[in-house]
Amino acid sequence: MASKRPIDRLLEYLKYNNISPSKAEKALGVANAYIQNSNNRKGEIGSSILQKLATEYLDLNLIWLITGNGDMLAAPNNGNTEKANTPEDNNAITILTGIESDGNAPPTSGNFAPPTAPPTTNLGLPKVIAISENNEDLVTLVGAKAAAGYLNGYGDPEYIGNLPTIKMPGVRGGTHRAFEVKGHSMPTLPNSSIAVGRWTESIEDIRDRRIYIVVTKSEGIVIKRVLNRVHDTGKLILISDNQNKRDYPNIILDQSDVLELWYLRAGVLFDFPEPGELYGRFNDLEAKVTLMAEQLQNLSK
Repeated sequence: MASKRPIDRLLEYLKYNNISPSKAEKALGVANAYIQNSNNRKGEIGSSILQKLATEYLDLNLIWLITGNGDMLAAPNNGNTEKANTPEDNNAITILTGIESDGNAPPTSGNFAPPTAPPTTNLGLPKVIAISENNEDLVTLVGAKAAAGYLNGYGDPEYIGNLPTIKMPGVRGGTHRAFEVKGHSMPTLPNSSIAVGRWTESIEDIRDRRIYIVVTKSEGIVIKRVLNRVHDTGKLILISDNQNKRDYPNIILDQSDVLELWYLRAGVLFDFPEPGELYGRFNDLEAKVTLMAEQLQNLSK
């Protein structure tokens, strides 16, 4: 069974390799009793130490160290240990760990699908994940003002680390991210509301007419209902709930245009729009009928 805290897993790794904590501290260039002090506190490991661990102990799987997922030892790299599991490796997923709700966090690196790989329907894992000191997912919030920068910063741990995080009841398991809604394309989610999405690993997981937060190269961040026609045409069709199709037309999106995909799981509303025109007419009619009934009742007295 995996240990609960990163420092516990580090001690497990050192014991497995017959390395004493004092010897490890010397190799890492940290103060005496650093490991013991970390063990007595919250069990966190600083980002600078994670980088030193990555270069000093090449067989240590940093993803396992931070989250407890996977194996303790990194997979062999065909004899090329010079760049194995190092922060400089471009094939990396970054985990922001031990952070509070303000989003400040130390980054580290592990394995991720190569960015030079040809386009596929598989998006893999998000490039940056925020987790609490208890290894629970934190929901990073991308505000409307941050949306433009997100297209360039979604894989940058420093950028993501500076975004706020929120905790939401009922949003557990998987990996989630929140986005502030901009515009009136989706009356289901009024302007300035917050849409919370769960990471979708593959375009093939899209279910028709569900709402997704789609991060794209050409259209930016859009929140739409999606029709999946990738197998037939290589395209996704993004549909607005707004009936005004002249101002909010459907978007035809090539699958290679998709950077991230989040399935809508929750929403936070700050504005409650009035019902549509049909409801307004019905309410007026009901009011008139009610007044007429009252008048008739008064006449019969």
